[in-house]
Amino acid sequence: MLNFLRKLRRNEMKSTRYLKYAFGEILLVVIGILIAFQVNNWNEGRKQRIEETKLLQSIKVDFEQTKATLQALNIRREESLSNFKRLIEVRNSGDFSNELHIDTLLAKATFTPTYNGNTSSIAIVINSGKINLLSNDSLKSMLLAWPSQIENLIERELDAKVVTNEEWVPFAQRYTSVNDWFKNYSFPAPSKERESKVSKDYKGLFNDRRFENTITKLELLYIAAKSRTNGLINSTNSIIEIIDEDLENR
Repeated sequence: MLNFLRKLRRNEMKSTRYLKYAFGEILLVVIGILIAFQVNNWNEGRKQRIEETKLLQSIKVDFEQTKATLQALNIRREESLSNFKRLIEVRNSGDFSNELHIDTLLAKATFTPTYNGNTSSIAIVINSGKINLLSNDSLKSMLLAWPSQIENLIERELDAKVVTNEEWVPFAQRYTSVNDWFKNYSFPAPSKERESKVSKDYKGLFNDRRFENTITKLELLYIAAKSRTNGLINSTNSIIEIIDEDLENR
């Protein structure tokens, strides 16, 4: 009986040791899985941060180029507004003898500054879902709003183009020679080689109410486009500033 009890105790001790060993093995396996999972998560997070950094750098380059384009547009709008002012000054002076000067001003009035910047890169970021890589919610909101802001600017520019092509040019060419408008420009044009036979009536042009009315329309549209462009420039500055801060903190 005593031997039986001893044998039973030994068996129980073996079972206990086996259970402890098995539990230890299971615990090690679980710890190993958790560590591997953590390492995998860390690697994925690291890859995402690298991809986000590249995306931020790319977006910054795009917006720096966009900012330069917008600033150049506003410079051209200022030149156009100054050109309209000079036309009004000629009208007010009543001196229409400097035909070359007047023709040059009329030619400049046909140029309508329009935004031709590339917005496809931002559209790709949004449509591809890459925008979700960005961790800054403020930046994401500004990027999502950007396409509609550009559309608003383009709408105003198209309004100016319509007024120029459908009102200003048809009206002005009734009194002057389009052939002579561009003779003072450096680019080659067939009109420079021929003498215009079109009779010109500068006094009739400047005294026609459509002259001042059309210029006033264009001035208002250019001022509105300039204002919207300034808003876009402010947005580009904010976006670039947020990106710089984000990149510095990495």
